[in-house]
Amino acid sequence: MFIATLVVGGIGAVCALILGISLITFAVKMDAREKEVMDRLPGANCGSCGYAGCAAFAHELTSNPDAVMACPAVSAEALKAISQLLGKELGEVSPLIACVRCKGGLNETASRYEYVGPRDCRTAQIVAGGPKGCEYGCLGFGTCVAVCPFDAMEMGEDGLPHVIAEKCTGCGKCVTACPRGIIALIPRSANFSVSCISKDAPKEMKKNCSVGCIKCGICSDACPFDAISVSKDKAAEISQDRCRKCGLCMSACPVSVIASLRMPDKVRIIPDKCKGCGLCRQVCPVEAISGKPKEAYLVDIGKCIGCGLCIEKCPADAIERKIS
Repeated sequence: MFIATLVVGGIGAVCALILGISLITFAVKMDAREKEVMDRLPGANCGSCGYAGCAAFAHELTSNPDAVMACPAVSAEALKAISQLLGKELGEVSPLIACVRCKGGLNETASRYEYVGPRDCRTAQIVAGGPKGCEYGCLGFGTCVAVCPFDAMEMGEDGLPHVIAEKCTGCGKCVTACPRGIIALIPRSANFSVSCISKDAPKEMKKNCSVGCIKCGICSDACPFDAISVSKDKAAEISQDRCRKCGLCMSACPVSVIASLRMPDKVRIIPDKCKGCGLCRQVCPVEAISGKPKEAYLVDIGKCIGCGLCIEKCPADAIERKIS
């Protein structure tokens, strides 16, 4: 028995020695910069960059000379520091923010049945398509809130998730977690969004939700930039690339389904620069500019919607944003 123990122990010692030598011989040396890069990444391991986590992405950045910045959560300061550390431009990540495209809360929507089960939207969706009457509406169990690695979402008393703008990094974890595709990533600079994705006809939609898009098309007609599309089987949708943030769609919507994420800054005319040509008055869609030819024009702040058409049209560079 003693000899057997010695034999087994000897075999173990030899194996350990071989493994130790192999570890040293075949070890992959880490780039000294890799840890510094990783320290500057958010550390949430959300996977939005396409890699297994921040450590894997840091390795990619330091080992691949063609790698570009793919982390949506990295700050401008961190991006600059990493670029300097690696001695190359990594490009910029367009800042995005999560947007909840539903305003049908507890008091605005009907239920098909009483759900008893795990408080998880994905699980509830499996049970006969979920308890909510509108098959396109938020189920309200907060799965998106639970998966957010930045605590950038919270459930409101209305039974809907709400995005905390200053914390959201646009990582997209909530988008992936939502079984109904209600959450989307939009440019952080966006000013307006449509809080409905229902494909139901207005009559059918109204049976289940009192605040959904009725597909009337008034918003599309009001938009001077062709930035909104709507059809009989699709709720209004804003093309953020075309949107000029004028807010005419929101003002025109008869059911207030277009949400204001932030209002654009209004404009002011610089009297010393204005030549009184009147071009600004001609392009203003809300008649907020008045004046006489060859005299400085004035902006009615109460009417101005901040669309910026006058700024682009002014040949004298006499119009600027009035920072509120």
